[in-house]
Amino acid sequence: MQLLSGFKQYVQRVGMLSRNAKLYLISTSMLGLSFGIWGVIFNLYLNLDEIGFQPDFIGNVFAMSAIATGLAALPAGLFCERVGPKKAILISLTSNFASLIQIIVLEPSILLFASLLSGLLGTIGWVASAPFMVENSEKEERTYLFSLDWALMVIMGVVGSYAGGVMPDLFNASLGLPTGTKTGSPFGYRIALLISIILAFATVIPIMLVKEKKIRRQETITILSLRNIQSPKIIVKFMIPTALIGFGAGFIVPLFNIFFKLKFSATSEQIGIISALGSVTLGLGTLIAPTLSEKIGKVKSIVMCQLSSTPLIMLITISPNLTLAAAAYILRGALMNMAGPVASTLQMEMVSETERATTNGFMIMADNIPRALTASISGEMMTGKDFFTPFLIPTITYLIASLSFYIFFRKTEEET
Repeated sequence: MQLLSGFKQYVQRVGMLSRNAKLYLISTSMLGLSFGIWGVIFNLYLNLDEIGFQPDFIGNVFAMSAIATGLAALPAGLFCERVGPKKAILISLTSNFASLIQIIVLEPSILLFASLLSGLLGTIGWVASAPFMVENSEKEERTYLFSLDWALMVIMGVVGSYAGGVMPDLFNASLGLPTGTKTGSPFGYRIALLISIILAFATVIPIMLVKEKKIRRQETITILSLRNIQSPKIIVKFMIPTALIGFGAGFIVPLFNIFFKLKFSATSEQIGIISALGSVTLGLGTLIAPTLSEKIGKVKSIVMCQLSSTPLIMLITISPNLTLAAAAYILRGALMNMAGPVASTLQMEMVSETERATTNGFMIMADNIPRALTASISGEMMTGKDFFTPFLIPTITYLIASLSFYIFFRKTEEET
């Protein structure tokens, strides 16, 4: 009965969402499908024998995007405070032109520059997302909106991940071209990646239909002087565990598909299925997160989920076979990331309206700059067949991050 009651409450809260929020969720669904396809096969595409890039260079490609994201996050937050979330999100969609370049031009310098440009532009929309959802929701439904946004991104990522894993070989086989993650033809991969880009471009339609609220934006000179920052201590406390997690995540998250290919000889279809199953469990966990946070509090639910995921990181790399490694990967991803929307809600609620986009920018900066540095190091390690060290380091940093988060915010909800 409690489960049914909780489901009814969830549906009721979702039904109360504004038109703008629902349009945004439509765009999220399309982006999730696009990201699912791209995330599974882009690195595999670069690592094909005919293309010839090794994990160390692929790590550098990711690092360029992450560095750009980290450096652009704060200016993007300030920019969003000035122009509003809707315009910021529309501007960010131009990053898909850079993605198009990445599948056509395979010169190393062009790939790195396109990754940098994609990171710079894409960050604007990423930063704008949380303030947009806050502006278009009431407090009692806010956690549900953040959770549903995250869950839709993940659930549509399931479809995209599976489709991304299947499409390259399907296209190649239909044309009589070589298949496989090693000797497959790049043609099938390019078609699948192009479909991903088209889906991302299509998100402009629901965003254009959004009727933005008239909120008085700050003057540019005020924004650039950071005078809108009223909660510096709170922001720094959020940044420390975020940076620790980003530092550790850089070693493993960008190269999971390459790891499964190199260590367990997984095919693109197997990697797509693993990614899809990971998205399913993550989506379910994300939908549960608001209820969990209401019962035990946001801070405790965040810490509990993150700590539970930590031992599974090492299990992925020490597993004797792909099945066990995949199971650990799926469960780790669900536990670690299901607290994401709860953490975002907590951040947005603990700062004032005028500093939300800037705060989100600081969080993205704290996450991506360390992530960029360690992705390059991990790529070199995996090129040298070291699959142990890249997993040991995040195990340690995730543990420290979770404990520091609890120390910083354990009394927050009691005081509230």
